[in-house]
Amino acid sequence: MQAIFVGIDIGGTHTRVAIVDALGRVLADRSTETPTGGDGEDLVRWLENAYHTCRGETDNCPDPVAIGVGVPGVLEPGRSAVVRAVNLPFIEGLPLKDMLVERTGLTTFLDCDTVAAAWGEYCAREKSPQRMAYLTIGTGVGAAVILDGEVLRHTHHTAGHLGHVICDTSTNAPECHCGARGCLESLIAGPAIAAAARAADLPDELDKIELAFHEGDPGATKLIDTLARHLAVALLDITHIYATDTIVIGGGVAHRLPSLVRAAARRVDDTPSVLKPVPLCAEPSALSDYSGLVGAALLAAKHIRDANTS
Repeated sequence: MQAIFVGIDIGGTHTRVAIVDALGRVLADRSTETPTGGDGEDLVRWLENAYHTCRGETDNCPDPVAIGVGVPGVLEPGRSAVVRAVNLPFIEGLPLKDMLVERTGLTTFLDCDTVAAAWGEYCAREKSPQRMAYLTIGTGVGAAVILDGEVLRHTHHTAGHLGHVICDTSTNAPECHCGARGCLESLIAGPAIAAAARAADLPDELDKIELAFHEGDPGATKLIDTLARHLAVALLDITHIYATDTIVIGGGVAHRLPSLVRAAARRVDDTPSVLKPVPLCAEPSALSDYSGLVGAALLAAKHIRDANTS
């Protein structure tokens, strides 16, 4: 029987727990709205209860081997707690790893949420990419890179702030919350798209923008084309830096505005560059909302596997 693991995905809006087997199949899962304050005890108590509920639904399976947790923010060097989480400040300094070990008795591993999602997408491919980047577009833009089967870690345990590559150098480029102008995040993240849609007299809901685009609305067509141009610049920059052969694009914006992903991929295909691998696959996520949840569990599996072979 396949070994099983626990995946936890703590997001700015929702938190999820799942029992996942070694092949990445979700056997049971639970979700709740992420609390917005307190000392973290409510969150940990819910995680503990959700774990036991899921475990009860999989009592025909062996005991889980370990827990993997994907968290937003900057982790401390030992990856046992979050140092900085802009959207979830109440988890900063929370000894989350130790608390979960105490409550469940299971070995626990913490990692960045984007890294977890990237690993889930990497494992979901029938043929593992040799050099893969994962870009998640939501309220912000995050990224992770996997090279030759290993997560690249050189900035806060991930691949760096690729959401802040400069994609617009015009004088009227929007200012990003990081202080620079023309960052990818300031151009294609959810709030930026909503603002651009309102300026173009379009509805600011992503689903309605997608529908308007398919109906041939000129304003929606122009908006998608502009967004795709910025995204394609970032994808090519990432390819030039890391020589990626696969770029996976996930997150809420990508899921609800798939025309943006397709249009950006076409632009990348049509852009000549001797540094661009042929073929270069730029594609939507395979696991959709489950990328981080499955990836967290499979990262725990990888940690256990690596420890047993070292």
